[in-house]
Amino acid sequence: MKITCDIINDLLPSYVDGVCSEDSCKLVEEHLHDCARCSQKLTYMKNPIKCPEIQPTEKIRNPFIKIKRTNRIKLIAAVMITICVVSGGMFAIQEVGTLHDYFYPSNLAVIDNKTDRNEWSQINIADENFLNFNSIFYNKEVVNDANSSGDVMLRILDENKNIVLDETIVKPGTSIDLDMLQNNRNYIVEVKCKTGRFFLNFV
Repeated sequence: MKITCDIINDLLPSYVDGVCSEDSCKLVEEHLHDCARCSQKLTYMKNPIKCPEIQPTEKIRNPFIKIKRTNRIKLIAAVMITICVVSGGMFAIQEVGTLHDYFYPSNLAVIDNKTDRNEWSQINIADENFLNFNSIFYNKEVVNDANSSGDVMLRILDENKNIVLDETIVKPGTSIDLDMLQNNRNYIVEVKCKTGRFFLNFV
């Protein structure tokens, strides 16, 4: 009976481990003398390829933990920078006069009335003869300041003396909308009021 490579392959593990019988060892050695392929296989079995050592789970996770920590630090830093920029911008708008006036424009009209006004009288607004909402940041409102002496009756006309807002009473501490007025157009503001000091703020 011819000893085939398949039989030798079955015997090789036992041969390498040294547990074959003498007859089996003799058969294997005779076959290996004439078979280069099985000899090569024996060499591989005696010198197995070393697999890299498997790292513990904790070591594998360490790089990911560092990446996660770095991203968290970057996120916190970005949030802090955003808060600082927004806070600085709001402070500048509130406290720096030019910026405040730009984003929160207002025109004050002070009426110092020595006698009751029963007739319509044109008022100056911020030292101008006309009311002009020349910025998109106006709310288009008129506020009768809470410190005013009383109610003010108001009407607004365009430059051609056409009434845009007819007789409207504005009580102290209240406001009325002026959405009907267009931007960058001059309007005449007329009032009737009793004796006293009145503050109208066009915002």
